[in-house]
Amino acid sequence: MFNKLRKDSYVIGILMGVIVPAICFGILYCILALLIHFKPDMLVNKPNLMKTILPKFVLIGIIPSVLLLRYYLLNLKYDKTGRGILISTFVIGIIFAILQFTL
Repeated sequence: MFNKLRKDSYVIGILMGVIVPAICFGILYCILALLIHFKPDMLVNKPNLMKTILPKFVLIGIIPSVLLLRYYLLNLKYDKTGRGILISTFVIGIIFAILQFTL
């Protein structure tokens, strides 16, 4: 399976650029859900907690994508895969801006 990730392809880059931040977002969201489940008094003072934190989780989810971009561009010299990761990172950044300024 890991041999398929060692290709220089736009599609692989876009898929990895979407899947890695989605996994990071899911982990952060699960941690927040567990905190709220075990400490429900967190929501007493902050009724709009989900509206303020979810856009920030999207932005934090970009960090592993940037590290992956650096690995593919500098270590492996896969330009097409790096460009695919960069495109998906920009799209996620635009989604963050939309969520941040509309909510």
